[in-house]
Amino acid sequence: MRLWSRQARPVFVIGSYRSATSARTWALGQHPNLFPLEETHFLYKLAVDLENLYELGTSPGERSFLGVSQHTFREFHSYFGQACNNMVMDARRRIVRYSKEAALRDKSQVSDNVKLHRGWWQPKRRWVDGTPENAHFVLPLLRLFPEARFIHILRNPRRVAASLMHFSTAGANDYAEKDAYQTWTRLVRDAALSEQALGPERVMRLMHDDLLGSPRDALAKCLAFIGEKYHPDCLMPLREKMNSSRYEDPGDCSVEAHIESDTPWIREAFQLYAQLLDDKETLEGGASAARSLLLDNLHEYRTSLLPTTNEQLSNTNFEYEKQIAELQLECRALQLRLKRIEQPLEVLEWGPSDIRAGIPFNQQPDGSSAIWISTRHALPGTQVVLGGMPLASEVHDGGNLVTAVVPAHITAGPGVLEIHLHHEEGGETSQSIAVRVMEAAGGTSSASSARTQVVEH
Repeated sequence: MRLWSRQARPVFVIGSYRSATSARTWALGQHPNLFPLEETHFLYKLAVDLENLYELGTSPGERSFLGVSQHTFREFHSYFGQACNNMVMDARRRIVRYSKEAALRDKSQVSDNVKLHRGWWQPKRRWVDGTPENAHFVLPLLRLFPEARFIHILRNPRRVAASLMHFSTAGANDYAEKDAYQTWTRLVRDAALSEQALGPERVMRLMHDDLLGSPRDALAKCLAFIGEKYHPDCLMPLREKMNSSRYEDPGDCSVEAHIESDTPWIREAFQLYAQLLDDKETLEGGASAARSLLLDNLHEYRTSLLPTTNEQLSNTNFEYEKQIAELQLECRALQLRLKRIEQPLEVLEWGPSDIRAGIPFNQQPDGSSAIWISTRHALPGTQVVLGGMPLASEVHDGGNLVTAVVPAHITAGPGVLEIHLHHEEGGETSQSIAVRVMEAAGGTSSASSARTQVVEH
């Protein structure tokens, strides 16, 4: 492995999704001194994590390695930044080799307009990264790479939203309108705050329309900003369609048509867009105010990554979940209480009324006896209780009928049994009815002689 000691001077293309950040990355990557990277995603996370790691490593003071070695915050970041640069430089050949092997497998992916490397004469001493999310992390990335430069591509929010809302045509998932506009706003606001905080020497703004209208001038401007001479190869990728969504023309995209929109997320996006078009500050108070807000946002994000924060959030979530469960139980109890008041459980009719001792009645296919009770508003789980014994019961007809299997021993002999309905969870019990079990023979044989009466509790 070859290690590189040259000062890292990467280029980051930032901005909202669907603003041609990838296309411009590949365009700049055709320059003899710029190597194009696929989106990294890990670099901004590493840059933020290093902030917490330095704080963790220095907290014990002289009893720690960082304390004794007296590595400054800047030095600490410099070592890791240089390591990342070495990793990218060392990976160039294997990335080119992988690309060639992939091209052999699928010739349709080969294009003379887009190359990682065009020959041994191209030094490719720098690299360009087009990860849009880097817009949120310009400050920590600068700590990792002090000589980095950022190019912010600004595109009309309506056109971005239309592309995101049809993202499936490019192989991704479509955004809802609200998410599309709010995504544009978040990324562009942070990129614009970085412009205000760091100035045009560090962060350059490039209008998407300029890239379409005069691509040569736009790319020449980008290359001059990062300190490289213009090279015509940078125009070659613009002949290709890269990762484009397909959708109908979104119509009027003017600021005037949308800045007073009744839809809040559209209005917010176009108000920010209008500010930037007019070269107004994103935040009142100049560079110091913008930098302060970026630092506050960074600190909030850093704090969210700390193990103690995660533990605290986990404990808080557990308490919330516990409270929610308790409130749900309380709500259920109140619902049942209200039901008892407004829709009391009561026995309307029952049957069969002709029950003879020791003789099956209302026989079911399996030979068992069954009883039914007509009622109102019986909840699932309502049981028939006969002679003090809860029976295996079922609720039917939306709560208007309850049936139960009656074990033979309950009606084996004559007598009077109490029957009622009971719902355990709701604590609800109907009035009781007296049911007479008549003699099987030698007693009253008329079915009409079976008597019922309400039993007072």
